[in-house]
Amino acid sequence: MPEPRRGFRVPPEVPAYFAEKGLKPGFSWLDVWGEEHAYAFTVAKAVDLELLTAFRNSIARAIDAGQGFETWRAGLLPELERLGWAKPRRVADPTGARPDAVVNFAAPGRLQTIFSSNMRAARAAGQWERIQRTKAALPYLLYVRTASAEPRVQHLAWAGTILPADDPWWSTHFPPNGWGCKCAVRQISQFERDQKLGQGGYGIEPPTLEMKPFVNKRTGEVTWVPDGIDPGWQTNPGLARTRTLVTRMNERLAEAGEAEARRVIAEIAASPAPRVLMGLPEKVFLPVAVAPVGLAAELGGVARIVEVSNDTMRAKTAKHGGVRPVTSKTWAAVQEIVDGGEIVDEGRPGHRSIFGGLADGMWQLVVKAADRGRHYLVSSLHAASDRDLERARRRSERRDEG
Repeated sequence: MPEPRRGFRVPPEVPAYFAEKGLKPGFSWLDVWGEEHAYAFTVAKAVDLELLTAFRNSIARAIDAGQGFETWRAGLLPELERLGWAKPRRVADPTGARPDAVVNFAAPGRLQTIFSSNMRAARAAGQWERIQRTKAALPYLLYVRTASAEPRVQHLAWAGTILPADDPWWSTHFPPNGWGCKCAVRQISQFERDQKLGQGGYGIEPPTLEMKPFVNKRTGEVTWVPDGIDPGWQTNPGLARTRTLVTRMNERLAEAGEAEARRVIAEIAASPAPRVLMGLPEKVFLPVAVAPVGLAAELGGVARIVEVSNDTMRAKTAKHGGVRPVTSKTWAAVQEIVDGGEIVDEGRPGHRSIFGGLADGMWQLVVKAADRGRHYLVSSLHAASDRDLERARRRSERRDEG
């Protein structure tokens, strides 16, 4: 007879989210802030890398096995003992900004906070990924009443809210919304939404969003946080994961050699990634080309990768119809346009037009330098003609003469 399975079945998106995280030691919970939690694992006061690694690996195993808190804690305590962190110890702030602190990492309350905050964030990110895959059939999200014995008044007020999965309200209010928050979201169909609205007690208008400033005492950064959400919890883990993973990919490409960067960009263009990212409600930037030396010289920046936002891809793909609409194949050929095209300065500061011929005709790509030249972004892509190129040349010549 097979041995009964313990714990619960873990959706694959949950361990995938956690596996992407790197280690970031921090003395204060303010050292790793907001969306940074989507790609950096930290434990307040765990400035020792070996200790932080032990925490991370143990939580990863707990996620994979579907363990609860007590099982996880029982497995972690011997490891804390081995590392010499099972009793209170003095920890120094590496920055020197705060005095030493005595910390007991084996204390049940501290372990509960570490475990629950990481588990809930990972599950939320996994749930968000599934929502994005299935929102065509289940397009609405229902904010479910907290299971906490002492619920927050603001969180109770949000219970019963039904909004489309792509509504901006979920970018800040997708639970968990604070330390120990046990609120949840359930994905529902149009039929169930209509059924619940007929019962009363449900709303389809986003609750009033009141923002309050929060000053990060470690960095001085001011963040506006919705009232009712604990500072640091005002981000949607799933949204943050998408943005930060793409950002990290762009950063790695910028550090890679040109041949490797070109190879990876070509693989991305041939994969479902552009189509998937184009459908996401959150803004992300997709690498589409390695910037040649000539373009960098024209724009005066330091970026190495040309990127395009998914909302620009959506807008240009939907807008330009006719005999030569912009398609996924056009976006996949941006590197070819950049490499073989003619760069024209039409007089817009920080912008350059690139006219390049593909198998189906001439195209005009407009690239701009952003963030003081640290990023090159595509602002437009559309079909063009030899006449358009000649006009652009004349505009450039008149500007030079004037």
